[in-house]
Amino acid sequence: MATTTTAPSSQEDPNLSEVGHYVVTAHPSGAVMTAVKCSFLSPDSVDVAIAKSTRLEIRQFLPLTANNEDNDDDDSTDQLPLLLTLPINGRITTLAPIKFKHAKRDCLFFTTERGDYALISYDETLARMNMTGTAANTASANSRSSALIGEHYPVKTHASGAFTSYSTSVMAGGRQAECGPLMAVDPLQRCVALHVYDGYVTVIPINKDYDINTSITKGLTTGPFKDAYHARIEERTLLSMTFLETSIDYLPQLSLLHQDARGFQHVITHGVDIKAKGLVFLGSLQKEAEPSDSSGKMPAMKMPPKSDRLKISRIDGGSATLIPIPPPPSRSSPTMGGVVILGQRQVTYHSTTEGITRVLPIPLSILLSYCLVTEKEGNATPNILRFLVGDEKGKIHLLTLLRNITPDGKGDGRVTTLHFDTLGSASASSALVYLGKGRVFVGSQFGDSQLVKILETPVPVSGGSNDAKKSALDENTYLRILEEYTNLGPIVDFDLRPCVDCSASDTLSREKAHGVAEMGKARNQHHQSLVVTASGVAKDGTVRLVRNGVGMREHAAVEMTGIKGMWSLRRKFTHDDDAFLVQSFVTETRVLGVQNAKDVDTDAMENEGDGDEDSEPEGGVLAEVRIPGFKSMKPTLFAGNVMVGRFDLLLQVVDDTIRLVDSETLEMVSEWTTFSGDDDDDSDDDGVPSMITVASANESGQIVVALRGGTLIYFEVNCDGSPKIQRLGRACLDREISCINLNPFHSSKPSESESGMVIDVDRVAKKSAVVAIGLWDDFTVCLLSLRMNSTSPVLAQILRINLAPGGDDSIEGLSATETEYNSDDLVGRESQHMMARSLCLVTLDSLAPSNNAFVNKKVSTQVLSNKVDMLLVGLGDGNLISFVVNHSESTSDGWSVHSRKEVSLGTQGIQLVPFRHGASQQSGASCPNNGAGMCVLATGDRPTVVYLTGGNGGSTSNPKLSYSTVNLTAEDDDEDDGHASHRNMFVNVASPFRSSLLFSSTTNNSSLCVADDNTMRLGMIDNIQKLHVTSYRLGMTPTKIAYHEAGRVYCVGCIGGVDGGADAGSDCHIGGETNMGNCVRFFDDSTFEEINRIDLEPFEMILSLESVILSLYSPDSPPASSSPIEDKPYVLIGTAYAYPDEDEPTQGRVLVVECNSGHVGHLKSDNEDDNLTRYVRHVTQMPTSGGVYSISPFYGGAVLITVNSKTHLCRLAMGKNEVGELSFVGSGHHGHMLSLCVRSLAKNGVSGSNRQTKQLAIVGDLMRSISLVEYLPKHEAIEEVARDYNANYMTSIEMLTDGIYLGSENFNNLFVLRYNSNATSEEARVRLDTIGEYHLGEMTNKLMGGSLIMPNNSGGGTSAMSSSSSSRNVKSKSDKAPFDQNRKVDITTGSQTLYGTVDGSIGSVLGLNGPTFAFLSSLQRAMTSIIKPVGGIGHQYFRAFHAERCNRPSRGFVDGDLIETFLDLNRQTMEKIVDRMNTDGRWKIRDAGLGLSAPVDNQQSFMDADEVVENDSHPVSNSCFLTVDDVLGAVEEISMLH
Repeated sequence: MATTTTAPSSQEDPNLSEVGHYVVTAHPSGAVMTAVKCSFLSPDSVDVAIAKSTRLEIRQFLPLTANNEDNDDDDSTDQLPLLLTLPINGRITTLAPIKFKHAKRDCLFFTTERGDYALISYDETLARMNMTGTAANTASANSRSSALIGEHYPVKTHASGAFTSYSTSVMAGGRQAECGPLMAVDPLQRCVALHVYDGYVTVIPINKDYDINTSITKGLTTGPFKDAYHARIEERTLLSMTFLETSIDYLPQLSLLHQDARGFQHVITHGVDIKAKGLVFLGSLQKEAEPSDSSGKMPAMKMPPKSDRLKISRIDGGSATLIPIPPPPSRSSPTMGGVVILGQRQVTYHSTTEGITRVLPIPLSILLSYCLVTEKEGNATPNILRFLVGDEKGKIHLLTLLRNITPDGKGDGRVTTLHFDTLGSASASSALVYLGKGRVFVGSQFGDSQLVKILETPVPVSGGSNDAKKSALDENTYLRILEEYTNLGPIVDFDLRPCVDCSASDTLSREKAHGVAEMGKARNQHHQSLVVTASGVAKDGTVRLVRNGVGMREHAAVEMTGIKGMWSLRRKFTHDDDAFLVQSFVTETRVLGVQNAKDVDTDAMENEGDGDEDSEPEGGVLAEVRIPGFKSMKPTLFAGNVMVGRFDLLLQVVDDTIRLVDSETLEMVSEWTTFSGDDDDDSDDDGVPSMITVASANESGQIVVALRGGTLIYFEVNCDGSPKIQRLGRACLDREISCINLNPFHSSKPSESESGMVIDVDRVAKKSAVVAIGLWDDFTVCLLSLRMNSTSPVLAQILRINLAPGGDDSIEGLSATETEYNSDDLVGRESQHMMARSLCLVTLDSLAPSNNAFVNKKVSTQVLSNKVDMLLVGLGDGNLISFVVNHSESTSDGWSVHSRKEVSLGTQGIQLVPFRHGASQQSGASCPNNGAGMCVLATGDRPTVVYLTGGNGGSTSNPKLSYSTVNLTAEDDDEDDGHASHRNMFVNVASPFRSSLLFSSTTNNSSLCVADDNTMRLGMIDNIQKLHVTSYRLGMTPTKIAYHEAGRVYCVGCIGGVDGGADAGSDCHIGGETNMGNCVRFFDDSTFEEINRIDLEPFEMILSLESVILSLYSPDSPPASSSPIEDKPYVLIGTAYAYPDEDEPTQGRVLVVECNSGHVGHLKSDNEDDNLTRYVRHVTQMPTSGGVYSISPFYGGAVLITVNSKTHLCRLAMGKNEVGELSFVGSGHHGHMLSLCVRSLAKNGVSGSNRQTKQLAIVGDLMRSISLVEYLPKHEAIEEVARDYNANYMTSIEMLTDGIYLGSENFNNLFVLRYNSNATSEEARVRLDTIGEYHLGEMTNKLMGGSLIMPNNSGGGTSAMSSSSSSRNVKSKSDKAPFDQNRKVDITTGSQTLYGTVDGSIGSVLGLNGPTFAFLSSLQRAMTSIIKPVGGIGHQYFRAFHAERCNRPSRGFVDGDLIETFLDLNRQTMEKIVDRMNTDGRWKIRDAGLGLSAPVDNQQSFMDADEVVENDSHPVSNSCFLTVDDVLGAVEEISMLH
């Protein structure tokens, strides 16, 4: 069992909640380093292997058929689905496919940033075994147990290692290549060449006869590779290298593009002599032919004639890429191809064999990537070679080489002409892959990756005709973007925007009542935040809004109060679209029907006169209609479709009647009333018929109603003759019934003999075997049987589930009338809201791709679903309890539940509404009742979608239940970019509602109708995933971003000019001097409309941007003894003047800007209308003697700023003409090389609320790590208190507590420092101790305290860090009995910090207390020792702190990405890991992390040790053992905390 608890000591000392730290990725990196085309998953597939930082993705190209070719831009058609994701313990630098002689698939060879390498292949056998072996934990799977242990990823590693392991001599005298690593593979698959170290080329011979079915080999001496060697070269600065295409008679020819000491660039070619383990240099004598080996496997090879060896000098100075060109196909003698050199001003083709050099001038551009254009069946026109080339501006060019070959195949085949044509613009490409049929994958590091189609004829560019300055090439394009893949990178900066659960009117009233200072307080209260990032470069520059939850795009909203229930009805059972929306009110029922807009408009025209005859309305509208067979003067308790035999019916249940209505005539055909019951049992004691209080039914005709007094009646619709409602069972309970659910499970296909109602393959009306009921004043849920047999009657209880935590899961074999409810004692202990308010029996289906997806070549979608039957219970206090249901359809005593899980979704009662998500269409989910794509909406003050992830493809037997909050998205239809605003909403009732007339997308089933107290909304649910990203294009490079809550604006600092944006530098001349075009732009936080723009001066650059609240003081009154005049929100902009002749800026300034939200005016104005006008106003500025690198709010309504190497305190004081002036206070701190960043724990609010004894801050230096400084108000001075004496090149810092600090540095590492304030010696107090080190693998640009998840304000306890963190917001409880004190697993977290990286990933760093860190560290050790990593690269080696001249083991951190893969493991591996944890015994400690200040031989040092500890002084009791369920519960819980 895992529970979230609060350690009392953590409340007293927040540092105890920072014993260790949990690092986990919330949004993975999207920057594409490189990509290659291969056949990795199957022999005939067209796969794209994409390297994204520390992940390897495999996508498969699924070309459309000829019938669907015209619809390739349809959103529902995924032509490049993601099938496999592999985590790599290293940052991938190079990637190439290698195919062995006897292999049908390609292998992938890759290298990492630290010089590791690996050769992997897809293992279909392992993937199939995972799928079949873990589908059920039965005895039949025991034979596979040993084979499955540790096998989580369906790949086989054939070779792995590190270049440093066999290159000691090279490492001693060499260094890593400045422009490397570079890799090239011989076209004849004879060897691989790598340039890893300056002055050397590493050659790895390939064993072409290697069988990929063999096991892993360590080192480069056996297996797929032969002995590798280093060959020294004279060329030091290599820019590019490639193997020329030659015949088998020649040695592999390695062509190098290098630059000499004078800056000139040359191309030279060397031969690779594999036998001699060396290079044959260009000037060497020609090597004579040698006889073949005795085995005959190695043919004799020689160097080409000296006159044919490729060499060219003094090429275009901007050249950076070599492209090998095959030799002419007509030559039969040994030949050697040429090479194309891509430069900045020209493209050069050179072939020494042909004796020609062709030069083609091109417009100035930096060419970054290329790919060969060839179809799968080969090049149909051998006289033409085509290459796609991408430049830094995102343009895609077509490079064409024409050969001298006639149509009949004659000619010498020499290249005669070069053509360079521009096709259009896409993202700036780091990788281009031509897939075939005109489709191209564009991988990008600086924008979204894309799948584009090359058109035969040009089409106008969207918006191109509006710009007169654009050329004809810019106005037309040959490219059409089919799909985009989100990439947040590079995240140069980000800020947090609080997600406020109130409307604009509430915000306005709060501002009026409490002032701006209260809004500052609200900003610092920890709650769910929306991350606003400044991402991209140049034209790909964007602002991204990243939010946890699911967006609901509002299509229509109408004011409608008092809705108590809603149900959707189809006109015909077999229809896909809904026709009616039934709404229940307190005293009546209304029905809205879908009508064609054209018909409605025609009726309006007849009444209002003639209209515009040319415009015909399209789509549909919802209008009030009448169903004659329904009772409209009664509130409806249930409505739905029923299909029984040949009868297509509609069902309505009101308080006294059950009605069946013919769906064609809409007239009533059958009725059952409480007044005409079958006997007198349906009457109360006074003889008055009891009223129906709760009802539920399903599409097969089963109906269960509850009468007042606790009577339960079961009906079925009889189809003999005419439809008739027949009562089959009745039970009397001793409590009132609160909720009923009758949904059938769909994990197994219904038999036609069972239900007799299989309509077609697309829609099935299946009967339910049980009904779930909940009772008032009771804490259990009962499952009652609906099948009559000899052993038990209908409505006999087969399972009773105790909802209380730690209670018995079930009591079997009791009938409903015999059950004794002894829960009165629970009523006294628990809240009345603990009772069930809503039930849902549902089969959830997982469709998200897993890491181990088994690729079935016969299934085009490669999507395999995993169905799980579940019982969801919504409570009155906003909690949701879930159970997995195991059952046997044949017997009534085979029902059980397990895997109890409880989460808090708010504070209001929950109603559960199942619906199907539109993404299920790809798996054949056009059948609505097969359970595919089924989700559940939980209503309340925080509506949440409950869905299943993982578990598909056979990779895991433990699919995960996931939760995503629903956010209302209001689109602005007038904007081309689809700008939208997001806000939380309240939902009382909801119903799925699908209509192709109302919604433009006919393939999406995820349309909902929701209602709160005042408004009904109709909208569509976005793709269900954990995080959603909304993009707004800037067209410029963003550098800084800040969200200003008081002005409701995003403030974005942008770089203009030629490099910063496409059009930013057109009008950049002021006073004859060049203006760089830098500016700060202000955008509305809802519509993203640009409100204002502040242009900076020439050569002025933006270094910092911060939204703060400053206290305005009188100049005559010292702040320490007086109160401020007022507190105002401002935006501070720190700049520097980067003059070309200065190495370090000597001038800068701080601009103070005020933004008005348009609701309340903060400044005095003579014109009252100004108070309602939105504006951005420059208030004042302060010049500085250097660049303002960082700004941070500080205590007393002041700010800290860093100017070059100094740290200053600044305060706003009233100046002349009653204008506030910003000025330095006292003497600043001097003692850094370059102060890049400063942080403090001061709240950005009123001045008096955050005064404390010590006013501390930390400063991050360019080279000298982190320093702790203190401001002394009495002396108005900033003094250094302590510092870290390690040399860390800082990129970002964050204060977690007053004594714990987190930092990131230039070598992609994170580290944690601790201030020893209570140390006895002065030497210890002035030193910041390093207590945690961790290699993240990506460069972190910013750290910021905050959370992406919604907090839980309804929990019974407080968190260990309630004052500084909101991460304790979900309580998860196991379904087993609670632990005793020796076995309990507590998950207690402290601070929560978000980070953003250059590669576009967003992650969280959570503080952990001692016991939590001990448990997770033990789990991490066990997992790393058992799970086989991809490529054989060790986890501990990867996460070790690695800097320029040091390499230390990781400590003080837990890898959350690794920990959470435990949820996806097969059961056998889980059991092995838990057994290893129990053997280790270090998962449980007795103290709360007192090792922070206790002696070194305490429990903390024991907990941090990586080696196995024997005979420990604090052993864990032998009777205390973890189980798999215990670990699963703990990991599930912490996975929900970020």
